[in-house]
Amino acid sequence: MTLTLKEAARQNGRVIYLELMVLVLSLYALAALTAELLLPLDQEVRALLRRTDDFVCAVFLLDFCVHLALAPSKKVFWRLGWIDLLSSIPEIGWLRWGRLFRVFRILRALRSFAAVYNHFAADRAKGTFVIVGLMSVIAVLFATIAVFEFEHGVPGSNIHSAGDALWWAFATITTIGYGDHYPVTGGGRIVAVVLVVFGLSFFGTFTAYVASFFLEKTQLKEESEIHRLFSEVRKLREQLERLELAGAVRPREAPPAASPATHPSAGRNPG
Repeated sequence: MTLTLKEAARQNGRVIYLELMVLVLSLYALAALTAELLLPLDQEVRALLRRTDDFVCAVFLLDFCVHLALAPSKKVFWRLGWIDLLSSIPEIGWLRWGRLFRVFRILRALRSFAAVYNHFAADRAKGTFVIVGLMSVIAVLFATIAVFEFEHGVPGSNIHSAGDALWWAFATITTIGYGDHYPVTGGGRIVAVVLVVFGLSFFGTFTAYVASFFLEKTQLKEESEIHRLFSEVRKLREQLERLELAGAVRPREAPPAASPATHPSAGRNPG
């Protein structure tokens, strides 16, 4: 089936946003794997990371299926497509080798980054918004882990579970701050400050992006109107030339040059 240019562009846009989601999840998965290997995480945090990893694998598998279905040549696709397939294998039951396959997400992240960068490089405002959005999502995930590690088990703390930490991180980055959960340790408060800065940066960038979107829309409308007027002028000129050739109207003549005698200042004497 042959796609029109418009359909192909729309399809490519959808694939790019799927690539963007894969990029975010790849970065998160790599960071989560590093945290599991290097940090003495609580069992509840590890359980939360495993559940999140199952979701990541499902998205990766969806991305693999979409690219496989859209690939013009399946043989060419499999040259690098096997990386996508291996990176989507979860760590469950008899698939304990899934942890080893998670290393392939480094290559998956690089491929997604290249595709996303090439798509957004031409639009600086959209690219900035996407980058800040990515950083904010990753900041929420890491703030959840960090604040839980700082706060759980501390006397007077009201963040008792990973769910409480995730809710607190979301409320903090959106600068809402309900006050039902808040850090009481020094480390937790430092995490809160960093998260608030990320939140202000994200919503400031979001506001600028929305403004640039409407300005661009207005500019495109004005340019379209100018092109329409130029097209109408060109058509009128062509019609006039055809009428001149047919003798229906007299040919246009250049206006006579003004003679010195008829110039308003010709009869005046100097000084």
